[in-house]
Amino acid sequence: MAATPKRYFEFVDGTSNKFWEIWMDGTDVTTQWGKIGTDGQTKTKSFPDEEKAKKEYDKLVKEKTGKGYTEKKRP
Repeated sequence: MAATPKRYFEFVDGTSNKFWEIWMDGTDVTTQWGKIGTDGQTKTKSFPDEEKAKKEYDKLVKEKTGKGYTEKKRP
């Protein structure tokens, strides 16, 4: 499977000004997060198959949107 496009989310509330990105490449799910305007941190998790990777990808997106992150166009 080809890599998915990066999805970019932001959370801005009071003093919080954070971003979170996610993308999938085969069986790898990568997230990048941090303060808006910085490169932040990146973490990649590998899964035994694409189905398990997709489940994790969907779960993480649901968690972030549930916490108030909204999807935006990448600046």
